Amino acid sequence: MFHIRNVVLWKAILLTGFCAAAIFGLWWWGLVRSPGIQVQARAQDSLVLMERTIARELTRAETTGLAFGAWWAREQGRLDDPAKLQNVISFLEKGAIITNLILSREDGDSACIVRKDGEWNLVLFRSGRNPRRYQVEKGRWVPGPMNDRDVYDARERHWYRFGAAQAAPAWTPEAYRYFTSVVGGFTYTVPVRNAQGKLEGVIGVDVSLEELTQLLWEHQPTPGTRMMVTDSGNRLLVPPRAAGMHDVGTRFAHHLMVLPSGFFEKLGRGRMNGHVADASLLDSDRTYLAVNGAYSETGKPRMNLHVAIPEEDIFPGLGRRRIFTFVLALGAVLGVAWSLLDLHRRVMRPMRKLAKESDTTANADLNPDFDTDIWEIQQVGQRLRIAGRAAEERKRLLSHVEHSQRVDSVGMMAPGIVHDVNNQLAMVLGQINLCQTVLEAHPELQPRLRAAEGAAIKCTEVLRGLLDFSRPDPGRRELLSLNASVEGATALLRRVLGSAVRLEEDLARDLPLVFGEPVKLQQVLVNLGLNARDAMPEGGLLTFRTFRVEEKACLEVKDTGCGMSEDIRQRVFEPFFSTKEPGKGTGLGLAMVANIVAAHGGQIEVESESGVGTVFRIEFPLSLRKRNEPRDECRQLDRT
Repeated sequence: MFHIRNVVLWKAILLTGFCAAAIFGLWWWGLVRSPGIQVQARAQDSLVLMERTIARELTRAETTGLAFGAWWAREQGRLDDPAKLQNVISFLEKGAIITNLILSREDGDSACIVRKDGEWNLVLFRSGRNPRRYQVEKGRWVPGPMNDRDVYDARERHWYRFGAAQAAPAWTPEAYRYFTSVVGGFTYTVPVRNAQGKLEGVIGVDVSLEELTQLLWEHQPTPGTRMMVTDSGNRLLVPPRAAGMHDVGTRFAHHLMVLPSGFFEKLGRGRMNGHVADASLLDSDRTYLAVNGAYSETGKPRMNLHVAIPEEDIFPGLGRRRIFTFVLALGAVLGVAWSLLDLHRRVMRPMRKLAKESDTTANADLNPDFDTDIWEIQQVGQRLRIAGRAAEERKRLLSHVEHSQRVDSVGMMAPGIVHDVNNQLAMVLGQINLCQTVLEAHPELQPRLRAAEGAAIKCTEVLRGLLDFSRPDPGRRELLSLNASVEGATALLRRVLGSAVRLEEDLARDLPLVFGEPVKLQQVLVNLGLNARDAMPEGGLLTFRTFRVEEKACLEVKDTGCGMSEDIRQRVFEPFFSTKEPGKGTGLGLAMVANIVAAHGGQIEVESESGVGTVFRIEFPLSLRKRNEPRDECRQLDRT
């Protein structure tokens, strides 16, 4: 046996714990986990964009190299005439990250096309010496300043030896520093051989890391984003757009710099504070959400891609909002705990005191069997059992009187009971319809729900028949507002019609009061609403409209359902006439509606058209009163 105080106390503790877990769980998901997921998704999108940008530019470099390989074969490798190299300019402008284009013969002659200070320069070497320099002017090569000290023998360069050893065009596997330059990059080599397979020369297309850096910087998603590219040896190919990297010398110094071991492994775990890294790469006072990926295509250089986005760039002020909402959540939990303690103080303590006082007057010989394990409720049950025995004695003395009263009571209570049960069944039907909508993805459950719906509807029809054909109830008429009756009926119908049927009201505020029975009028409105729902199986609009015509209060119920033919419209108020399938309707609904309207001295008309909808129009006179009810008892109060 338990004391109610202990039971309520434990329930209060459990409820407070549940509320705390729910509130703080929502806080964690909404302001901690969900923003992180969104930032990580943004970083993943940036990673995909990096991959596409690199693939596009490397493909352009390959296209340029192959095109010049074909040109070499057509021109038989002549590198002494700048006019023959006129078409080079248009090719170079298409490749955003192409820095140099070198065409070198096996005999040492080379044509080097170099981008310097944003302009293209052509340098022709004879056996690696005696260069001639040209510049672009109005789309053509024109002689430029000479420098006899320039010496370049491509045959001694790493890229030439690599390309000469290949049977097909290929990229240098790793980035390297270019000749007499601090700039590094990759080179796409195209070996050129004659018909006998002898090497005639190699074409090299340089892709600069500096140009690749500038191109990726232009596509970073937020100002604070750090986008980096490394190779398999953990060397930095593209540094992030940090404050320390705006200086060209610093940026070049970081190209091909080996990063600390495990740096990007930590970055790839998601959250990373900048203080564990080089301050020139990540800001030490920010928290980043990062993703790592890899660019790996057959025949192209392999690169590791890294994107780190600060939360503050996507959600400004997120930290302050987290603190503020945490305080609010804590206040809500404390409020729930205080409310439960207050309930215990106001309800549980007085009940315990009442139970203790009732125990002092209990009959010791009494052996109650009240079905509960709570001590206080057992005490109340014992008192109720004693009172029940006294009532039993009185019932035996008045049994012959109670028998006749019971028979009369059944006849008087039957309409009210049927009405209340019908209301509950309407709620059951509403919940079944809701379940049918929610569980549309589970067709195996739909037959069971339809069976339950059919049973509830059948029960409603049986109760309706019992109400209509039981002992007549003259009812009590009163002065009432037709608008109030419509509002009450629509409140009930909203829970029954389902989400597919939209219900609207258009109520006239100057509508006069009428004399009638509220329950009967409710029955009329509910019957018309349910019939409209059956006429709109796919959903639609149901409108209740009230208006005044001279000295009459009028009601109009309009739906956008399937409508009726003229033959059905003429028989719609006949008893037992129904267009529904057998077992789904009694044919008494609209007949009862017509009888109730006639009993109120009103008239009902119906207009309908197949495929358009149906309109029921009811007119109530204002002069209908109970003869035995004095006129001055009718208060002219508009309940709307």
